Amino acid sequence: MSEDSEQNLFLPIGDIQATDAIIDFSCLFGNSRPVEIEIGIGKGRFLIDAANREPDSNFIGIEWAMKYLRIAHKRALNANLSNVRFVRADAREFVEFFLPANSVKAFHIYFPDPWPKKRHHKRRLINVEFRSEVERTLSEGGRLWLATDHQEYFEAMMEVFGESVILEPVSADWVGARTNYEQKYIDDGKLIFRQVFCHK
Repeated sequence: MSEDSEQNLFLPIGDIQATDAIIDFSCLFGNSRPVEIEIGIGKGRFLIDAANREPDSNFIGIEWAMKYLRIAHKRALNANLSNVRFVRADAREFVEFFLPANSVKAFHIYFPDPWPKKRHHKRRLINVEFRSEVERTLSEGGRLWLATDHQEYFEAMMEVFGESVILEPVSADWVGARTNYEQKYIDDGKLIFRQVFCHK
């Protein structure tokens, strides 16, 4: 893989002009394959595994911590993956301002920061405004995959998405690599809460 192609695994969000904000996935990846997005990829364990398992899909990983993003990026290069892109961005802003409507096959949101103190709940990713953006950007039949070890946050998420007239809960088989957080929580004996929603 060339130096240019290595650099192209990163989405230069900071360099995109406001007038060009909406991403053209076909130009970004050079094909029209379906796109899946993981929000908060950590070190990229799930994302890299998914991209390996599903070469006919494209993947975008969003992460704010640059030290983790660099690890995930290196893993993608070592696996010689061409169907992965990474972006360092605020997830809310990225989904709202950069994603086209009806364009995403799946969102994967695993173990988002629960911000457990009540005064910090406003910092949580999952709220009504974010749900509206998920509804807008998911394609028909697209899925939202959620997992957390935090029961109160899970109940709050279920309340938010349970009020949607566009997304409905479905049963689904969970496959793929566990995230670092998930493995840690399982090793600690914590209960994992999961739910999948499908765009009607």
